[in-house]
Amino acid sequence: MKRINVLCAMRDSRVVENLRRELGERCSFRVAQSGEAALAACGRQMPDILVIDAVLPYIDGLGVIDRLRAMYSERMPEVIGGSVLCFSDGEFARRGVTHRLSIPWDARTLSEKIAAVIEQMDTQVDWSRAQKGFERAAGLLEQMGMSEKLRGFTYLSFAAALASEDEERLYAIGERIYAPIASRFQTSPANVERLIRHAVERTADTVGEHGIYSFFGNTIDPMRGKPTNAQMIGMLVQRLRLA
Repeated sequence: MKRINVLCAMRDSRVVENLRRELGERCSFRVAQSGEAALAACGRQMPDILVIDAVLPYIDGLGVIDRLRAMYSERMPEVIGGSVLCFSDGEFARRGVTHRLSIPWDARTLSEKIAAVIEQMDTQVDWSRAQKGFERAAGLLEQMGMSEKLRGFTYLSFAAALASEDEERLYAIGERIYAPIASRFQTSPANVERLIRHAVERTADTVGEHGIYSFFGNTIDPMRGKPTNAQMIGMLVQRLRLA
């Protein structure tokens, strides 16, 4: 499971100890107690989630968000903004921050919010980031002998790209692979599953089951039969990581 990197830019960092107890198995936490420190921490490693006070020393939280967006527009983390005044809350909203809480921070409420954001992130896909993996997977499938004219060819290539970024997706293949692909191509998860299976079966008929398994360097078992969708995606992921 991928650990989520959370940067907490807040003046009172005591709440972070509670967060570590609640979410330490899933998240790693860093603390920055000023806007300058938050920007420096993001420069070293952009967090997956940024928890930030509206009011911080030197550069306020709103200014931090403005600078991050100017420098890293395509790599912006999910932001949870905390404010005391309605004005600050409105300024967070104007900057597109949809996750907002009142401060002083409440550890339980913040923990629940972070967990909800992580759950939301699990179903989101950065398709521009997945494009490179898609192209590499598509190249492998062409080398193996799968026809790019098959609709399942594209779905399978994207499935491998998603799973190569986060292998945990393979343990919830319907929800975390078929569903986002279906959403992107305006179809149903069942149709994505069916067309990938059809592409695998057509390729097995063309190059043979042995041809598929040998391409991925797997031991040939004459009783093994055609690979399942999950097996095919898993073999592609393995090959992508070795390339």
